[in-house]
Amino acid sequence: MTDTHRAKTAAVVVTYNRKELLDACLESLLNQTAPLDAIYIIDNYSTDGTYDALLGKEWIAPAAGAAGEPSESIKAVRSPTRPESAVEIRYVRMPENTGGAGGFHEGVRRGCAAGFDWLWLMDDDLRATPEAFEALLNKREALVAARGPNFLLNSLVLAQEPSDGDTLAFPLQEIGPTGYPRIGVYYHRLSEVADKVQDGLYRWACPFNGTLIPTAAIAEIGLPNKDFFIWGDERDFLWRAAQVLDLYTVVDSRTSHPKFPGVAFNWKLYYHIRNALVINERLNFTVLRDLKLILAGLALGLRHGTRGLGLVGRAIKDGLTHNLGPRRDLLK
Repeated sequence: MTDTHRAKTAAVVVTYNRKELLDACLESLLNQTAPLDAIYIIDNYSTDGTYDALLGKEWIAPAAGAAGEPSESIKAVRSPTRPESAVEIRYVRMPENTGGAGGFHEGVRRGCAAGFDWLWLMDDDLRATPEAFEALLNKREALVAARGPNFLLNSLVLAQEPSDGDTLAFPLQEIGPTGYPRIGVYYHRLSEVADKVQDGLYRWACPFNGTLIPTAAIAEIGLPNKDFFIWGDERDFLWRAAQVLDLYTVVDSRTSHPKFPGVAFNWKLYYHIRNALVINERLNFTVLRDLKLILAGLALGLRHGTRGLGLVGRAIKDGLTHNLGPRRDLLK
């Protein structure tokens, strides 16, 4: 590992058809008090004008690539708050929508190949406060000096609404004595874990939402599994990482994100159930976790008749048999 004061860090932002959210995310990254070395934008073949919007703001250079392959460009962009610093924006346009899982797979793969020491992973709807990255760096340097880079750090992910500084966008869980998440334990407010924060750290992480990870560990952890397509790829990566690294949230590194609305009945439910069944195999009490998931899924599907039960049944079958990959024929 390179000395932390010279370590190179790239953010990886995955986007698809959300150019306004991406704009706000990039603004927040370019305005960090501690500048990033690079920002990867992995564009999952957006059709809403994302590419033209980025060109219009002069954040990216024209992208080029062979047919059927990702097109890409690299451009140095000055930070509005630190004009003496240039951030290298590496834009990658995928030839098709590979889902969040495929996007993070591509971004992490490229970041490792390019020689970056750390990657800061996030979706396009995350917004970082100006000091978010600097807070991560300060904690990273202290931990590396004390024991080496055997950890993963996450920013604290607060809800954008209500923006009270206490409501979390995603609930924090708790790791039990055996190293697995406690079943049924979820904290929805920062104040609920205040007594469990030690030296500014809480032992948990919200993967792919401001997640800072050393690339040296990727060889052992593996890349994000692109076959999940959406939902669950972040949890799968988290629990593979937990076998190698300690997991922490840095409470002084603040970001915001729309509050997770919960699981609804739509085509995404298929991926939620299918992928969770695969992930449960990594955890303790697998049968109990599977049973709870299957019963909840069937109850939700039953409310939508034969069509709903068919979707849930297909998800259960594919999850138990590891039949992964995108499904282009799902109910929209």
